Parts: sequence; structure tokens; C-alpha cells
Amino acid sequence: MKSFLLIVLLLFVLNILAQSLEELEKNWDELLQRILREPESDQLIELGKKLSAKRRLAQLESLRDSVLEEKLDKFVRDLSEMSETREDLLDECFVLFPKLKEDVANFEHGDFLKLNSVSALWKLGYRAILPQGFAEWLVQRFLSDPFLVDWNLVFLLKNSLNKNDVARQIRQECEKLKDKEESYSALYRLMVLAKQLDGLDSQFENELSRYIELMTALERLPAERFSEEEFEKFSRAIDALNLKKDNLKAILSHLAERSGIQDAVMRELGNDRSNLQRVVARWKFRVDLMILVVSAFFVTLFLLPRKLKISFFAFFKAYRIAIWLCQKELSKDPTDIRLRTQLAMFYERIGENEKAFQQYKIVRDLSRMVKKDRILPRA
Repeated sequence: MKSFLLIVLLLFVLNILAQSLEELEKNWDELLQRILREPESDQLIELGKKLSAKRRLAQLESLRDSVLEEKLDKFVRDLSEMSETREDLLDECFVLFPKLKEDVANFEHGDFLKLNSVSALWKLGYRAILPQGFAEWLVQRFLSDPFLVDWNLVFLLKNSLNKNDVARQIRQECEKLKDKEESYSALYRLMVLAKQLDGLDSQFENELSRYIELMTALERLPAERFSEEEFEKFSRAIDALNLKKDNLKAILSHLAERSGIQDAVMRELGNDRSNLQRVVARWKFRVDLMILVVSAFFVTLFLLPRKLKISFFAFFKAYRIAIWLCQKELSKDPTDIRLRTQLAMFYERIGENEKAFQQYKIVRDLSRMVKKDRILPRA
């Protein structure tokens, strides 16, 4: 008879776990009373822990649906997009989704493909111990996937327990590739990431910064305004770099050719016509345009002020990137009404009207709070 009652109780609790947030709160006291009547029931206590975890996690509006439905994939996706942080909910997360605890253990033992599952757990209090070999994997993977380093990964690394070691290893891996000129824009982004982790400068990062500045300046310079004086100025700057610079020289010689100062180019390159032709041909037919695009992207993304970054990507209709930047800034100041209004507009542009409506509701509530002097209005 007692076993039968226990089975009934277990079924009852399982039914509770599938209910809405309101029913979850309503039945919480009932569960506590049943645990008191069955204090020796390990199964009931475990289910009580699960219900408690579910109840706490469901307080986060961004995660509520995935928590109540217990859908792991949706939870990971919602967590990655969530702008708020709650560093006291990691244990609850592991109780409700034990698979995530397994993914964390596997990641810390070298299964880097679990990164997508664990990268946003820092918002709930996860402090990673990044395994040996992670920096090498990150550098190699980033060279083929420049969108790998998003804001969740940056903050995962910044909150890791061994971030200084990881920063040093990233620099070491990048410097092994110092002769790969086609990868300089990506390597520069990684060197900036290393600096974000430990705050240290490096000569290689400074050289890469100058390289990208020169490439950007040359790419923007109109041929009709290119003079022999400018040619000499850029030539000296390029020669001063302690990096490979074939692509920079190719851009410079191409500008010289288009602007009609071919003779100056020939003198600068030592009258080696065949070498110039090879360099120009390589510039014309290789995919160096992609390097310029990626360079401009990362320079824009990490050097411009926030307002200009968001406006830049919105102007080019890169609304998803603009949304990502808005979410990043809102994680620092969730009460920024202007920024939330922009975020709502961007959601409308990509057809995600429900998310836009949620942001407009938040804007409305924040506006009311400002009027009632419950929070200070932004300057």
C-alpha cells in the first residue's frame, strides 16, 4: 500500500513539474507538506529539488518558457540571448538540466565542441577552468570562423579561473602564425581578446594594429588624390613594420599605378619590373578583398564607440549584429530606454515581432518608472 501511495505521489509531482508558473507557485506548499509526510522518500526529495530549481529559474522571464517546458536546446538558446545575469542559479540549472553538467565536465576535459552549450553559463555563475589546448583550438577555429568569438565567449573567458594562462597561450599561438599575412586581421582580434583577459600589451599586437591601420587607410584613399609624397610616406610606414607586408605593398603599388606615378613605384621597388608585376597580379587575383572586409569589420566592431557601432551595422542592414551589440550594452545598463527602443526596432526589421513587443513593453514600464522618479533618467 505504501509503495502504491509513493507511485501516486511521484506521478503527482511529475505533473506539477509540467504546469505553468502560476500552478508551480500554487503547488509548491503542497509539495513541501507531502515531503514532510514522507520524509524518508529519497525519490520525493529529489523531485522536490527539481521543482525548487524549476521554480527559481522560472523567475527569469527570458528563460521561463524553456524552463517550464524543460527543453534543453531552447534553454541554451535563450540563455545565450539573455542580457541579465544571476550568479546564484548554476546549481539549479544543473539540477533541472543534468546534461549541461555533463557538457561542462566534458568541455573542461578537452571536448571543445561543447563550447556552444556552456559558453553562456557564466551568466548563472559558471567559472570555467579552461583545459590545456583550448587556446590552440580557439586560434585555429577562429581563423576559419571569425564569428566564433561572440560576447558570451568573451565573458566566459573573462570569468574563467585561469584566464591569464589562456591569454598567454593565445599570444603564443598567434605569434606562431606571424608569417601568415592573410590571417593578420583575425590574429589582431585574438590579440585584442588576450589583452581583454589579462590587460597586457604586446609588441605583436601593436605591429598588427599598425598593419591594419595602414591597410584601412590605403583602401580608403582615392587614386586621384594619391601623390608621390603620400606614396613615400606610406612606403616608409610599411618598411617600418616587422611583419610580412606583401599585400600592403601590392595595394600601394596598385594605387601608384592607377594614380599615374608608376615611375615612383618602380624606383621604390628597385626597378624590379617582374617582381612588381607578380605582386600586382597576386593582389588582383587573390582574395585579399576578403581581408579588407574582415579587417574593416573588426576595426569597426572593437574600436568605434557604442553608438557608432550600432548605427554602422544598422545602416548596412546588419540588424542581427546591431541586436547583439544592443544586448551586450544592455547587460551593463538594462534601464537604457533609448537603447531598448532601438533594439525593438531592429527586432521588427528582422520579423521577430514578439521580441520587439517585449522590448516595447519594457520601454513602456521603464518610462513610467522614470516619470515616477523610481529610477534616475539617463543623462
